[in-house]
Amino acid sequence: MAVIELLELSEEIKEDPRGFVFFPWQGRAEVQDPPDVLRTFHLVSIAPGEVRGNHLHPGHQEYLFTFGGEGILIWEEKEGEVRERRLSGHRTLVRILPGVAHALRNPGPEMLFLLAWREKAGSAPAEPESMPRLITSAG
Repeated sequence: MAVIELLELSEEIKEDPRGFVFFPWQGRAEVQDPPDVLRTFHLVSIAPGEVRGNHLHPGHQEYLFTFGGEGILIWEEKEGEVRERRLSGHRTLVRILPGVAHALRNPGPEMLFLLAWREKAGSAPAEPESMPRLITSAG
């Protein structure tokens, strides 16, 4: 048995012009019935000038941790009230409460990288896990 295993991920990393997304525990035979956090844990890249998100999670809170590049977090505080916050460095973990519409924009010039995961909130329904919600920049 090998003590180090290198796993080919080309079929598991989903890529488009915005960047890539990789869900390490989804669909893996070696992980049986993972807890919610493990199932939703994923790595994300966002190319300069691109936006990811524009959704909300009705019954889940989401965590975002940027570890490379800078981004602009955009969220809807309440309907019609849009806020922004620049994220950079390794010192801020963002927790987004259930039902809050959000997106992350990379103003460039470098690729933005983050870890993200969701956690079911109390007795809230598990489905739908995500719903589209277009929000626009506050500025």
